[in-house]
Amino acid sequence: MPIEGWLDTLPGPETGGVDRDLALLAGQDYPLLSPRAVRRQVTRLSAYLGVMDDALRGALIGYSLYTRQLDMLQDRATKHICRDDCARPPLGCCNRSHNVVFSLSDIMMRQPTGLALRMGDALARLQAEEGAHHAGGAAMGERGCPYLTATGCPLHLFKSPLCAHYLCATVTDSLGAAHGAAAAPFVAGMRRGAERQIERSADFTEPGLIEAAVEMFAAEGCGERAGRA
Repeated sequence: MPIEGWLDTLPGPETGGVDRDLALLAGQDYPLLSPRAVRRQVTRLSAYLGVMDDALRGALIGYSLYTRQLDMLQDRATKHICRDDCARPPLGCCNRSHNVVFSLSDIMMRQPTGLALRMGDALARLQAEEGAHHAGGAAMGERGCPYLTATGCPLHLFKSPLCAHYLCATVTDSLGAAHGAAAAPFVAGMRRGAERQIERSADFTEPGLIEAAVEMFAAEGCGERAGRA
């Protein structure tokens, strides 16, 4: 799995706030991740981000666990639609720099909290590092997201909230056709996540979204649930 490959490359001993981060995130629910996968991701990222203060490091690791699950869901439910049925190839919806969390106008108008601003700044650096590892070649060179490659998006853990949650009309319609009414809570949650104006660290994620996706898959004819990593 690409995520595991990048985690393996992260330098730094497993020191610093690892135990604190494991304790902080232990009570959270990650429906699509095994306890082993959660522990490994927390341990590796905690060591790598050890120079950060506890609040920022914990928020970024928690966000990475959330976006990893979203990426798994999109692997199963949406990425094939973007690959095979996009009406605007090759850029599709990646035709702007949606990877940027905060523009200058966002900062001036919304006045995000200090932790939210630091998360946005850290995500910019982590996107560059993750993108460089996964890209396997140059970006497409067309106007759009700087991380988009001919094989798709190389980001799995540190996408911006807008990128992680965005669904175009084609994907939304396809989900409705495939899953019926069971798709509605997931689609609505993704829309809220994409449209939310980020002011606090909690605004980076959408509560209940992963659970809504699990229920969407569980509603399939055979009762199949989304798999775990």
